[in-house]
Amino acid sequence: MLKALNTLLVLSMLGAAAYTYAIKHDAELVETEIAKVDRKIALEKETISLLEADWTLLDQPSRLQRLADIYADELELKPIRPDQIVAPDELPAPKAVPTPVPVPQDGRIAYNVARPAK
Repeated sequence: MLKALNTLLVLSMLGAAAYTYAIKHDAELVETEIAKVDRKIALEKETISLLEADWTLLDQPSRLQRLADIYADELELKPIRPDQIVAPDELPAPKAVPTPVPVPQDGRIAYNVARPAK
């Protein structure tokens, strides 16, 4: 009886050790994946920082004024007049969009013809 109990306990210990190793291995795989994602996030943050610095450089008013002066003939830019600024209710109303004609599903051709009232 004692020999069977010892064998059962050794087998359960081996099973627990194998299960613990599998869990540890899975945790290491997840940790590696997290490290990869962290590196990608750091690279994206660095890229964003570089792009923001580049945007700041490109968006300098002195640079934009110099470009506007160079391309003034092509762009035909003019200063804004005070009478060009209007309130939203002074804007023209948008044009009405025509409603689409429903297409029959049975393969017939639909015509947009007004039919006389019956």
